[in-house]
Amino acid sequence: MADEDASQTPPPVPEPATPPQEAPLAPTEPEATVSEPVVEAQTAQLPVSEPLTPEPPPSREATAGQSEPISPAPEPTPAQSAPSLATSNASQTDTRQVARERLVQARASIQERKQKRLDKIMEILSKKENIASDEVEKLLHVSDAIATRYLSALEKEGKIRQVGKTGMAVVYTKI
Repeated sequence: MADEDASQTPPPVPEPATPPQEAPLAPTEPEATVSEPVVEAQTAQLPVSEPLTPEPPPSREATAGQSEPISPAPEPTPAQSAPSLATSNASQTDTRQVARERLVQARASIQERKQKRLDKIMEILSKKENIASDEVEKLLHVSDAIATRYLSALEKEGKIRQVGKTGMAVVYTKI
């Protein structure tokens, strides 16, 4: 009967655990707010007294049923690496030479295009008495700054002259 009484008594009900309440922090400034407590994350680290030891290589007996392990390639000796350095330096020199040639060609192309545009401006001035910067813009399909730069270059060469100081009153005439 003692067994029956023990089985019929209900197990004790655990009381719900209430988390301890923290006292609110008093703000020191009117804009200060209460922030959540910082929880430090635990990291898995080896104790200082236990150094990390490398794994020993597998024995031949353990790998008898497996294929032959791949061994790393031997380091090249200085005599073997010398031709590759010479080839590498030669290819760098060739690449630099090609790059220089292309740069020279690009600069020549730009100067040629610029000269054609300046000639076009002079051709228009031979037909008209004067020309303004906005006309050069529309004629050559360039920005206002580039049109002004072209007209300034022609003025420095002594081929045209600026009439007017600023704004819409500025026009250029052939000398």
